[in-house]
Amino acid sequence: MNILVSGADGNLGSAVVEKLQSEGHGIYGIFGNKEKAQNPEEKFKKDSIDLTNPEAAADAVEEAKKAFGEINGAVLTVGGYAGGGIKDVTIGDIHDQIKLNFDTAFNLVKPLLEKMPKGSQLFLIGAKPVLSANDLKNVVSYGLAKQLIFSLADIINADFSEHQISAHVVVPSIIDTPPNRDAMSDMNFDDWVKPEQIAETISHYLQHPELREGVIKVYGNM
Repeated sequence: MNILVSGADGNLGSAVVEKLQSEGHGIYGIFGNKEKAQNPEEKFKKDSIDLTNPEAAADAVEEAKKAFGEINGAVLTVGGYAGGGIKDVTIGDIHDQIKLNFDTAFNLVKPLLEKMPKGSQLFLIGAKPVLSANDLKNVVSYGLAKQLIFSLADIINADFSEHQISAHVVVPSIIDTPPNRDAMSDMNFDDWVKPEQIAETISHYLQHPELREGVIKVYGNM
């Protein structure tokens, strides 16, 4: 299969790329760092674009299709976190989080759906606090942005079921990454989910397109 991965040089995206490469998939990686996006391999094409720009995102999807003939799946990992309760955030904070977490996904999803063959799968990254209002109250701007991801997946699954294209929202607990360790150094890292575990889960669903779960929880020991 040929898979588009956004955030391919990030902590989660790079783990996904490594796992899927090891299984022989063709990868079209969208990088945040232009320098890292140089020297593409035969089955690992690299690009660096602004995913908040819908035209640039559509061009990247077209380039991916030219490179591999067809795109059978996409793992869209770009996003970012912001804390704060409803008394702390501004409408600007909310719009910034939507731009980072939702726009960067939607701008790829729209052109991908126009070009993907039957049986293709989309993997979007959700957030555990969205599943509980009690948790969501402390991450309002981030949570509202991530709620749009869940709704987007629901719409795709309703609208494209006849085309056998499915969308999954992967919902991790805290991911064990160097930035998270620095930010939460007093926590037990062993309880956190590893990027490799998430990559393994995504690989499993890619191999089993009949598993049409809208929400996939990957929590580690939490």
